[in-house]
Amino acid sequence: MQKYNFSYDQENDDLFLYNPNSKSKGSIELGDLIFDFNSKKEFVGIQIMNASKLLKNLIDEKTISIKSILSELKDCRIQVKQESNILILKMYLISKSTEIVPILTVPQIRESSPALAYA
Repeated sequence: MQKYNFSYDQENDDLFLYNPNSKSKGSIELGDLIFDFNSKKEFVGIQIMNASKLLKNLIDEKTISIKSILSELKDCRIQVKQESNILILKMYLISKSTEIVPILTVPQIRESSPALAYA
């Protein structure tokens, strides 16, 4: 499990988690999620737009105020797993008062879609 740096824009409800030891060489946008990859096509960061809404849907605890957790973040770690063509991100978001562990599973996109090549 890797420690990630983070920034949260409370006004826009955007959460950015990034590996401080890697540089992004490319991004893929899927809805409110932007995934960053290095030159070896390894995951190095994620931006989550409308973060409180998306994260609330990913955790079981519905009584927690996600915005307050995000605004008080003090630590972030992400466990990254790749299973076949699936990228699994287990995010440990630790605030002053609590910890949430949302799990995000998305298709692993390794190259441009041939369908988009003709768009």
